[in-house]
Amino acid sequence: MPERYRRHGHAAGQLGMAATAGFALPPAGRSWDTVFMPASTPAPDPAPGAASPQLLEVTVDEHPEGAVVVRAGGEIDLLTAPRFADAMVTAIDGGAALVVVDLDQVTFFGSAAVANLARAAERADTAGTVFRLVVGESMATRVLEISGLADLLDLRPTVADALAG
Repeated sequence: MPERYRRHGHAAGQLGMAATAGFALPPAGRSWDTVFMPASTPAPDPAPGAASPQLLEVTVDEHPEGAVVVRAGGEIDLLTAPRFADAMVTAIDGGAALVVVDLDQVTFFGSAAVANLARAAERADTAGTVFRLVVGESMATRVLEISGLADLLDLRPTVADALAG
């Protein structure tokens, strides 16, 4: 019997089907994470002068006639979605007439990204800002289709098409 089961007071006969499935219920008063999840180890500090890994890169480019392009590259998840949302909100609240969100280089588009995108589109609509998305061949396309946002938002194949109108 694995040590982790013995350690928490389970006898061989008490595990039953749970042991064959590779898991057991936590003891009374204990949660899954305190019983079975290893303690997290903080990531080591990068060497002085070394670049830390970026999960998401967000750039904002201002274009003539009040257009702003927000480009996202990498992973937009619960951890990185606030930075993504801040860039869109700053562009909208800054008085941009047109905000183009370029998702062509996105490699992960989680539910937090979907929620932030929906909120930004609503905020743009309230502010009278035109809001367009560029998805190209990114994996965000499928997520937008599944969520139903693809039918509600103005999707364009390229930034040039989005800026042209």
